[in-house]
Amino acid sequence: MRSRKGGVPPKSVYVVLNDRKTNQQYRSNSVSLESVALQEDCIPFNPKNIDVQLVGDRWTIVENGNHLMFAFGSDRDSALRSMRTIQQYNMNKSCFVGRPQPSFQYMLTNDASPVGQIAGEDCIPFNPATTMVSLINNRWKIVDGNHWMFDFENNRAEAEQSLAVIQKYGFNQTCYVGRPNPNFSYLRR
Repeated sequence: MRSRKGGVPPKSVYVVLNDRKTNQQYRSNSVSLESVALQEDCIPFNPKNIDVQLVGDRWTIVENGNHLMFAFGSDRDSALRSMRTIQQYNMNKSCFVGRPQPSFQYMLTNDASPVGQIAGEDCIPFNPATTMVSLINNRWKIVDGNHWMFDFENNRAEAEQSLAVIQKYGFNQTCYVGRPNPNFSYLRR
């Protein structure tokens, strides 16, 4: 069925290949053209109300003295650097894909990507236009070329949702505090 110019677009499309030599016809799978709204799971907070506190035996970033946001174990320095990063970028939303055990986490500044640069940041650039979801060694990953960025194990849906987030906000840097084994990472432009 063809849609006329100005008409209602189809809900899905497929490709038909005609092999004239063998007189065979091959039809691809249908691809949906309906957009699915990106469901985001974000918790707003006020970066002016966060502080680093020792809770039990772990250094943590807390909001208003009681809302635990990030834990750093015994690494007080990383907790302080992470808090300063959140405040310098004025990050005010902490967002998740796949709670209660999120496979992907990102921070926003006024519903947008944090933008800019902080002296001494540990960031790895990537191209959001060439970033994709790939199945590698039976694990779903977000990759940019041969750079493996994020691993989602067997959860393709969360990998695809996370890629949609990356593309929506135009993130092009993955940044870390305290590598190797960082306790805090974030994306920015």
